Amino acid sequence: GINAEYGEFLNYFQHYKLIHLLSNMIGQDAVDYQDFLTLHKPQLVHAGVPAHYYRTVYEKIELEKYDSGSYMIMLTDGDNWQVQSTCTIDSSDANTIFLVDHCWTFYAEQVKMALRGIPGLAQRLASLTGVGYPDEDGYESEEETGLEELIERLSEKIWDLAETYTIQKDDEKVTVCYMMDELGCRIEHSGTPNMKIAPFFHITKQFAVSLMWPAEDEIPPETPITRDLSMGELDPGKRAARLAIFRETVEVDREALRVEEDKEKLNPYKMYGRKEQTLPEDCPSDEDHPATIRLRATSPKDPIRVFTDLKFMADALSDPMFKAVNSDKDADFISTSINFDKFKEFYTDHPTKTINQFPNENIVCCKDLLLKVARRCTLDPSERDNCDLIILQKLNSSSPTWAQDLHPWWCPVGFDLVNELPVFVRHYLEREDAGLDNTWIIKPWNLSRGMGTYVTSNLAMIVKLAYTYPKLVQKYIERPVLFYRGDVGRVKFDVRYVVLLRSVKPLKIYKYNVFWLRFANKTFSLDEFDEYEKHFTVMNYKEEAELKQIGDLEFLEMYEQQYPDHPWSGVDKKICAMIRECFESASSLSPPRGMTHSAQSRAIYALDIMLKWNSDETEMIPQLLEVNFNPDNQRAVKYHPNFYNHCLKTLLCDD
Repeated sequence: GINAEYGEFLNYFQHYKLIHLLSNMIGQDAVDYQDFLTLHKPQLVHAGVPAHYYRTVYEKIELEKYDSGSYMIMLTDGDNWQVQSTCTIDSSDANTIFLVDHCWTFYAEQVKMALRGIPGLAQRLASLTGVGYPDEDGYESEEETGLEELIERLSEKIWDLAETYTIQKDDEKVTVCYMMDELGCRIEHSGTPNMKIAPFFHITKQFAVSLMWPAEDEIPPETPITRDLSMGELDPGKRAARLAIFRETVEVDREALRVEEDKEKLNPYKMYGRKEQTLPEDCPSDEDHPATIRLRATSPKDPIRVFTDLKFMADALSDPMFKAVNSDKDADFISTSINFDKFKEFYTDHPTKTINQFPNENIVCCKDLLLKVARRCTLDPSERDNCDLIILQKLNSSSPTWAQDLHPWWCPVGFDLVNELPVFVRHYLEREDAGLDNTWIIKPWNLSRGMGTYVTSNLAMIVKLAYTYPKLVQKYIERPVLFYRGDVGRVKFDVRYVVLLRSVKPLKIYKYNVFWLRFANKTFSLDEFDEYEKHFTVMNYKEEAELKQIGDLEFLEMYEQQYPDHPWSGVDKKICAMIRECFESASSLSPPRGMTHSAQSRAIYALDIMLKWNSDETEMIPQLLEVNFNPDNQRAVKYHPNFYNHCLKTLLCDD
């Protein structure tokens, strides 16, 4: 399919200066063939569409010609459907590529809303998916099932038939889900299919359709039409993972659910456009470094000049040891929200300046790399140099506890869906066989604020979303420690700890002695995973959601009343141990596998943490959700005006 490559395909236009052409053509009713080909050939090539079909695709879309009915028919015995050819379909005939309509296009988080709000949609999908018992009209009888129950069942079943593609919208990649119409959905699976199907997004008309064309030279009349439900996946592990969705009707090769033990081939450190950073020159001693000498000379008469691109930070610098300036050229300390990667040049050009980032800090700030950092903590220090290959081997282990053994006590079991989809599916099936909870949370590698994040127990949904932009999946915390809100009941909450990284070698890291709370707005239960305000705590970016504010001191008083047998001092001690373990692991290897030291670097990170119960609910265990670079500290400044004064005095003045 188009999927993650589509975002890169859009960059093609920028690189070849075709944006002007594209912007003039958006919304036009018709474009000429050469313009169509200029814009869409990369998609057609990527999908594997033979070149002799290109003009036919253009013409059929322009004429809205859905002519598969002239070549195929849908048949049923009352229980099962089959699509069958009615005449010879010759692959050399340029007309034998067909448009397959999408009966429903949707966003993953809005499934139930659409099923409730679009008249007739639930009934049509019930007939298409076979959910429930068809009435005499071929639609689900609401009297037999009840509309809400039908919607609940459909919201699970549709993922078997749904597919995805990704488009670029403003600065974000947006995942679009779709279902083909009755013809497309009723084509049977075969390991040797006679048809190929791929999604196609028409850029100027701004709509999507699927293309279907013969995979064989000739399909005789009265032949069942088949397709590959793995969407042509060639990698044996990923193919088995995709077919596991249909495990009730398709045999799954569980032995193929492995990762290739080749650390060079599976190298996420350099994937998806991650830039290689230039590293700082070694300095014999931090004490002799020009940046250190400059900071040591600080006094109220010669304050540290601070440049930041955050106005609220500049406004908050009231300590006489600091002075906000309007240009990074005039600054001693630069605090920027833009990722920085030129540390060698920074030393050469600005040896007395300091910046708010460490070389290769994305090893903790990108969720997939943080997962690798966490897994290293389960290894003996002598194994860390070869940790990537050792972990790949452990991912293929047959031990019944292999997944738990790979993750430290503070990290939920998780998998990088780009590189580890097959072993995730194997673990999911193992848990299914054992009757264990299989609720998971899907997260983008590198987005914040809960964007692109889903909670589900549906394997098909996870596998389909894995084929969009890069994501990881982690075991959803099924027994979270809850907080009683008098206005709502017992809700999920998480804690944000701010940590200050002063040095990597030696490791000097501090935690700010105030922490922040975020609360869900609805009583927790392990269901209704599309209910954002039940399962998520990030409310400050949702206009319609209540933002519950409780300060840390008020929280501690209420917490101690609710959990007198679990004093917060013990929880805090575990959190500190977790922070230390995480950053020791992150700095134990050199780039690109770890952070490295720079006398010109300081950093403020925000760690989002949840608490879970152990199996018998006798112990609270912190779980690290993510590490945020350059976190949004406006709330911190609002309630603690000296927040940045305290942080910078610790980072820059050793106070």
